Amino acid sequence: MKFEFILSNTKKQKQMLNANDRPHWTQKAKITAFLRDTAARAGRQCNCTPYSKKRPCGLVVTIYAPTKRRLDPPNFYPTVKALVDGLTDAGIWTDDNSEVIKFMTFKRGGPSEIPGKYRIRLEIKELL
Repeated sequence: MKFEFILSNTKKQKQMLNANDRPHWTQKAKITAFLRDTAARAGRQCNCTPYSKKRPCGLVVTIYAPTKRRLDPPNFYPTVKALVDGLTDAGIWTDDNSEVIKFMTFKRGGPSEIPGKYRIRLEIKELL
């Protein structure tokens, strides 16, 4: 199962959180709420059986950047955490702990092909 999110990261429209950034707590809270709500709406459209301890999964996170500059994908963990929390709210998994989501891997996917926007793909892999 895959979820894809198109997010802006400009000064006027900041929709992503980076581990290296130090935003004011109110700005961070607004972005987190936006990301969580966006993921919850996407997750509610999926009519699937929730992942659980008895049905664990792994998560592969692919970051597509708007430029060819160097990128450290794990730095976007705060963004991904908010998206994962939104999918938890939507019932994609019973909880986002390590007994349900066994691993989370980050990788770079190349250019997003959308000027000024990042594309984040969350691929859920069921573990047998």
